[in-house]
Amino acid sequence: MNGGNQKSLRRQLIARMLSMMLPLFILLWGIAYFSSQYFINAAFDRSLVRRTYALADRVEVLHGQVQVDLPVAAREMLAFDHDDLLFHRITDPQARVIEGELNMPPLPRNKGIRSGQLLIYNGIKDGEKVRVAAFALPLQGTSASGTALIQVGETLTRRSAMADRATLAIVIPMLIMTLTAAAAIAYGVGRGLEPVSRLRDRLSARQAFDLSPVPLEGTPAELRPFMDEINLLLQRLSEAVEAQSRFVADAAHQLRTPIAGIRTQAEAAMASVRHEDAQHALARIAQSAQAMGDLVQKLLMLARVDAAENTLRLNRLEAGEVVRAVAREWAPQALAKGVEIGFEMKRGEAWVMGDAQLLRELLANLIDNALRYGGTRITVTVNGSEHGVTWRVADNGPGIPEHLRAAVFAPFHRLSGGVDGAGLGLTIVQRIAHLHGAKVSLDAGEGGNGLVASVKFPPASA
Repeated sequence: MNGGNQKSLRRQLIARMLSMMLPLFILLWGIAYFSSQYFINAAFDRSLVRRTYALADRVEVLHGQVQVDLPVAAREMLAFDHDDLLFHRITDPQARVIEGELNMPPLPRNKGIRSGQLLIYNGIKDGEKVRVAAFALPLQGTSASGTALIQVGETLTRRSAMADRATLAIVIPMLIMTLTAAAAIAYGVGRGLEPVSRLRDRLSARQAFDLSPVPLEGTPAELRPFMDEINLLLQRLSEAVEAQSRFVADAAHQLRTPIAGIRTQAEAAMASVRHEDAQHALARIAQSAQAMGDLVQKLLMLARVDAAENTLRLNRLEAGEVVRAVAREWAPQALAKGVEIGFEMKRGEAWVMGDAQLLRELLANLIDNALRYGGTRITVTVNGSEHGVTWRVADNGPGIPEHLRAAVFAPFHRLSGGVDGAGLGLTIVQRIAHLHGAKVSLDAGEGGNGLVASVKFPPASA
């Protein structure tokens, strides 16, 4: 992976935590702004209501006419403000303006006002937003009837200015706290990831062939499962390297024997003065060369099987056709040894998922083992069901004792009895079966005689 495509865990953690803080900061800013607007409006509205009631107290009725007795000082109080424009209007029951502005924002259409009711609403005056308090003054008990409407309004300059200052007074400390929290998060994430850096340094300091477990002292609990998996991987890798080393040593030993035999027999043939002795030595040379060739072929096949684990491509195969073809190929060799070989199909069609060449090699090794160690009859059977397909190679030979059946799958393991072989046949069988998800088992034949080698394949996908 390119360095440009690599993602820093530290940056991701910081970015995610800050991305969670940003909406919270915006939410708190909105709450602060609207809360300050609410409380500031409430305070100014109370002042507006007091002015409205004060103006209502100056309304009187003489001879059925609504009049206003408004001293100069009271007019100045209603009209004067350093920042806002104040205005008022009084109308009689016939909606005639008795005092104040002619251009007054009307009452909201969807809100009526009853006698004795106070209403506060927003409006527009001369293109500017205003706040208006309206009071329906009842005229009962006077020479007039109905209600007089008293309205007092003001612009919103001071309200907005105070709301902005209040918001800034809250938001600036919040912003400072947010930046401080971001710095603390960056520092805390860096400190929190120090165990990962120490682990990286510990791993980079190891030698290339050091497959010992990584010490877990001081490892955080969150990294323990990850480190446990690494140690398990190192353990499996160590076991694989050790097994490979043993295999190479065993292979070298196995090859050394036929090579030494060829050299010895060649020297004997060269030193022999009799034609019969030379022929005998040459025959032994040919025999040793054939054994070495078989061993090399088995070693190459085993290497190919091991390499196929990452490149194997499985195809849907008809198991009966594969088994029938292999049994037909081995029939002449079996007849030459006086061994009868038969084929049985327990079901019309049986499908497996596999590599045809590897499966033929698997079955060939089972038949070869049966020819080497079996008796006079070999039966190859294919049995299919909804649970999978089973191949069986049965012989009537001496069989394998139960306590030795697991050991014969190890490389270069041979049973006593003087039968020549590389000791890799069943190893190859087991590894090919593993690649195909199949299981290999060895059991005694009918009546406890002979050996039955079974390979059970999982059901083939459609």
